[in-house]
Formats: sequence, C-alpha cells, structure tokens
Amino acid sequence: MSIKNDFKKAIDLINKSKSWLVTSHTRPDGDAVGCMKALCEIAKQLGKKAQPILLSPSAQWYEFIFDAPVPVLGNDVKLDQLQAGSFGKFDLAVVVDTNSYIQLPEFDKWLKLSKVPVLVIDHHLTGDGLGDVEVVDSTAAATGEIVFDLLKFADWKVTPQIAEALYIALSTDTGWFRFDNTDSRVMRNASSLIELGARPSVVYHKLYQNYSPARLKLLGRMLENTELYHNDKIALQFIMRSDFDATGARGADTEEFVNESQRINSVEAAALFVELKDGGFRCSLRSNGSVDVQKIAKELGGGGHKVAAGVNLKGSLAQVKKLILDRFERELKNT
Repeated sequence: MSIKNDFKKAIDLINKSKSWLVTSHTRPDGDAVGCMKALCEIAKQLGKKAQPILLSPSAQWYEFIFDAPVPVLGNDVKLDQLQAGSFGKFDLAVVVDTNSYIQLPEFDKWLKLSKVPVLVIDHHLTGDGLGDVEVVDSTAAATGEIVFDLLKFADWKVTPQIAEALYIALSTDTGWFRFDNTDSRVMRNASSLIELGARPSVVYHKLYQNYSPARLKLLGRMLENTELYHNDKIALQFIMRSDFDATGARGADTEEFVNESQRINSVEAAALFVELKDGGFRCSLRSNGSVDVQKIAKELGGGGHKVAAGVNLKGSLAQVKKLILDRFERELKNT
C-alpha cells in the first residue's frame, strides 16, 4: 500500500481528534523527542491539545527542545493516574519512532487496555502492529523524515520551531550526517528545514558541545574499558555501575558513546555494554555495514537497523561479551 494512503488515514484520524497523548520509546533519542516536539507544535497549529509524556528521562542535552519539562511516566505520572484518566482525557495516542510494546514499558499496559485510537509513525523494520493507523517507512533515515513528509502532504505549516525539532531528529539519527543512512533524501530534507528556520550551528552546539564534567569522565572510563578482537575488526566496550558511581554520571550520559570505537580505522563492528541497576546489560550495537547488527539484536530479543541496533541481555559481563563476540565473529567470517 502506498504511504500516501497511510498519510490520508493519519490525517483523517488527526482531524477527528481533539486531545493527543504523544510519546516514544524508553531512553528517547533525538529522533524521538524531535518528532514529539514537532507533533505537539502541529497540534497547537490545528487548534488541538497535545500532551507529551516520556517513558524514561531524556538526556540533559535534549531538554532545550521543549519549553517546559516533559512528565516522565513512573516519576511524575503513575500508571494508575494514566489509566484512571486523572492525567488527562485523550482521544488519540501518537507513538513515534517505535512500533514495539517492549520499548514502551508500563505505557504498553495502558495501550492494551485503552480504547483510544493509536497512530504510529516509525521507520524501523520490526514492529508489533500496535497502531490503528501506522505510517511506517523503513527507507527513511529517521522518523523525522516521515513526520516532515506527512506535514508537507497535509499542507500544514512548518514553523521554525517545527523545522528545528525535525532537524534535530534527522541530524541525530544520522550521527550528524556521517552514518551510512545519510542519503540524498536526508540532505534535501535537511536543506529544506534550514530554509524553514532550523539553525545547524545552534543545534550542534546544544547537542554536541554540551558535555557535563561527569559525562566526560564517564567517557574516559569507557575508553579505558575498550577491547579489540578479530584482528582489531571488533571493538567491545563496557561501563559498569561503579563507573557511574565514581563519576556521578547518569544512564542517559552514555548516548553516542558506542560510536567512539568506530574512530578506529580497522573496526567493522562495535558493542557497548552498560550494566543496568537491576542486573544484566543494555547492549548497543554498531557496524560499518559488514555486519547486520539488526539481525543479531532481533535474534536476541532486540531490534534496530542494519548498522545500529540494541538489545538488553541477562548474565555476567563475561557471558554477554561472549554472546555478542561469537555472533560478530560469525557474521564477519561470512562476509
């Protein structure tokens, strides 16, 4: 089915609604929060209400995107408040940058019980089909591209605030236009967003020149915990709870850290293991294209893209490292 038909269905659903609840996956990245912000701005433009809600705290460097702090489910809003309607009455739920229940902890319980229509906008291959209307384009480098296409198709005004939010979505999901998903479509869209008011130098400063001392110290510890395998083609890095305690950094501070080892000219596949408070590790996977990390993540219960994916793993550091290393080596032998 043509995506234009999906756009029409999405617009019809939006036009029938008055009050939106807008969210994205846990550990929201720039694509997630950028799309949320853009859609909240569109809601105001259309004379509708939109309430953003996060499923875990965003990284400090994304906080400037919204005019006011966004409530976090479990911290500022309890699930029973959401289910009882005391947080608000909504006639449309908008979920961006994911289509998987596992990436919507606690919120998935509300979705499954609620009779509110759900609009999903996403660019990932994997999904649970949780939307009544789904606008999915796996060829898009970022969900922000799909949102931009939707706004243009609907002929809704892209204000400077919306342009900047979508520029953040595009630039972060392409690693500031250096990842393999950077194509002519992304660059054309980025150019259009600049013409519409996005300010690249301002965005770059706020996103990439905004380290806290704690985050820089944590990065140093991770670099010390870098191991190379398979003729230096594989890089494994890890961050333990003790590293967070010693530096005062937060979990969100690890965003983008997995990309550091790809500065090594021999590295074709990389993994970052971050020890979780409740045990096990969050594993971020990256590749230069030689290894399909989405395939590995999916095999282990996660998801993502061919060159960027993630999965939560149970076990000790030695166990999870071996789990990923074995799969990396298997994939590299097949190339």
